[in-house]
Amino acid sequence: MQIEVEINGVRRQTTSQELFQYAASGAVGPKTRIWIDGKETTCENVKGITFGSQADDRTTRQSTGPDDPRVVKTPYLNYFVGGQSYPYLICYLENGGSVFSSAGGRVWMKGPINTQAKATGGVLKSLGRALTGETFFMSEYEASGDAEVAFATKMPGQIVPKLLAAGESIVCQKRAFLAGSKGIKIEIFFQKKIGAGFFGGEGFIMQKVTGPGIVFLEIDGSAFDYTLGAGETVRCDTGALAWMDPTCSIEIKLVQGGLKGVFFGGEGLFDTIVTGPGRATFQTTNFNNLLQSVASPRK
Repeated sequence: MQIEVEINGVRRQTTSQELFQYAASGAVGPKTRIWIDGKETTCENVKGITFGSQADDRTTRQSTGPDDPRVVKTPYLNYFVGGQSYPYLICYLENGGSVFSSAGGRVWMKGPINTQAKATGGVLKSLGRALTGETFFMSEYEASGDAEVAFATKMPGQIVPKLLAAGESIVCQKRAFLAGSKGIKIEIFFQKKIGAGFFGGEGFIMQKVTGPGIVFLEIDGSAFDYTLGAGETVRCDTGALAWMDPTCSIEIKLVQGGLKGVFFGGEGLFDTIVTGPGRATFQTTNFNNLLQSVASPRK
């Protein structure tokens, strides 16, 4: 049985166990949309679900460990995502368990943890990661007992977990990677169309994340997910593409309306065209545009 659920505007595949944990933590409610073997319904129509209440994340939370019903359990590590618009991620590790992030990525940790800076994959792969916007060295946090490691986004947005099977990959924009379990690999991904790199906002080189394991991605603002058929396209602002399947492709085209739209319509010069087949997720906030807005506030 295939189960998909909509969380924060993103339709994602899940398991029955994870679905029950989402409900208990308040991440999904009775009216949340769910698809069972492709048939849409709502969570209130699924037997066995007990719904919790979404706590006010402006108050202080107290960790009660990996047995808390709010914690999502996976074969790789257990985790909890909270914080609403300013999300944080807590990874629960057992003895010998580990998680890694860009150097300086964690915000706090608890319990016996050994931290090491590693050029994961060797010098060449580390250089490749640096080209994608990550640090040359990655920080690995390995537990020698029950422990917790916390990470947070750099700006308001969301943290989205992705379970990847062995050899399964997704392609991400720069800054998307937050943390990953042991077994996750980060490599460079070259766009076939050079124009997409120079003008597309996502960069000529993107990140390719490959399993097995769980990876946590951060996006700016909210997310919306499409499953595109072969040849089906989405036209978006530059920098709006958060991640996509490797089967998708992107190219750059002049905005509709040409230069008139650029000078008088307030649009950028280029649009990014994402073409299926495959899944593609888009974010509502562009980090670079936000910086420009702060630097040049409206009068």
